[in-house]
Amino acid sequence: MTGAHDTGSEDTEYRLAHLRDRLADDEVGELGLRIELHGTHVTVSGTVPNERRRAAVERIVGEVLDGLKVYTDIALADGRPPTGAEDLP
Repeated sequence: MTGAHDTGSEDTEYRLAHLRDRLADDEVGELGLRIELHGTHVTVSGTVPNERRRAAVERIVGEVLDGLKVYTDIALADGRPPTGAEDLP
């Protein structure tokens, strides 16, 4: 027997899978973002190459997960070349 809570959970899982597909296939082509369900909210985190890509990811997240509580932590990659040698132990 499936309860109302299970249906909501299944719907959320479907939407998360759809979000992963959109992020991989749409203009962003992002496969490395983490998308996790934490009880009543979703977190999307990771690193993207530039501000334009981050804005596109946040737009798609908003479209697919509309109505859900979503937290994003999407950092920009530092594309600058290293300024010196890396010190290794």
